[in-house]
Amino acid sequence: MIRFREDLGFYSAKLRQFRARRIDPTLTNHPEHLTKLRRDGIAIVKDFIPPDRIAAIVDQISNKTDLLTERTSPGIVKRNARFLLLEPEQALPSTRVFFQNPEIRGLARAYLSKDAVPDRPAVQLKADIGEKAIVDFFHIDEWRYLISVFLLLTDVGPDEAPMVYMKGSHRQRLWRIPKEREFFSYYDRQSDGQYANEESPYCGCLLPTEARRLRERHGYSEILCTGQAGTLIIFDNLGLHRSTELRANKRLILSSYWMLPK
Repeated sequence: MIRFREDLGFYSAKLRQFRARRIDPTLTNHPEHLTKLRRDGIAIVKDFIPPDRIAAIVDQISNKTDLLTERTSPGIVKRNARFLLLEPEQALPSTRVFFQNPEIRGLARAYLSKDAVPDRPAVQLKADIGEKAIVDFFHIDEWRYLISVFLLLTDVGPDEAPMVYMKGSHRQRLWRIPKEREFFSYYDRQSDGQYANEESPYCGCLLPTEARRLRERHGYSEILCTGQAGTLIIFDNLGLHRSTELRANKRLILSSYWMLPK
């Protein structure tokens, strides 16, 4: 009986999400990015923000926060081998070129719904060489429709912890139902971004053998998300993706989610 109620709650919530989503290409001035996002689950846009604006953001992070030094400020938390400076826009007004960007807003709403809203803005830093995390396994991030947007503030090559995305894995397939149910039933997060229970870090994760079988069975292909500072990466969080460990230098990005209203 308990399992039946859980299943009913999950499928009812999924149906509400399905009804609320409305893909509308007229909401974006960049249909080519929307096409890639719908086909592959990910779009990478080079030179999205010019170098002088990127430099201004990095200077402000360095001068107005201790994210790049001691990392002791109350707004900084560590999660999954990353330091996160949460809600940074007020302290770092130069970041508004990203967080309030009309092109990003239009693309997110074209993909999700005209009512889609941003969530969990942050500055992310990877600085600890060789540190591993559970998200180094392929995983999905949610049971509901959700996209992430990253702006690279430093050059990210193979050694600077690029994300790996499995193209095409965002589409609806039977394999994802148990993973999405895990999120619906067990995932919980505190207001500071930390996990609220022992199950949450593992929700949506696949073993390497599971990921390999899905890749081979469905013909998915992997993309290594490298790029120069100023590159924009936008991806569907229902697609399989994983982080990689930092092997050199550091990785600094701005990040934000976009989702349907709760």
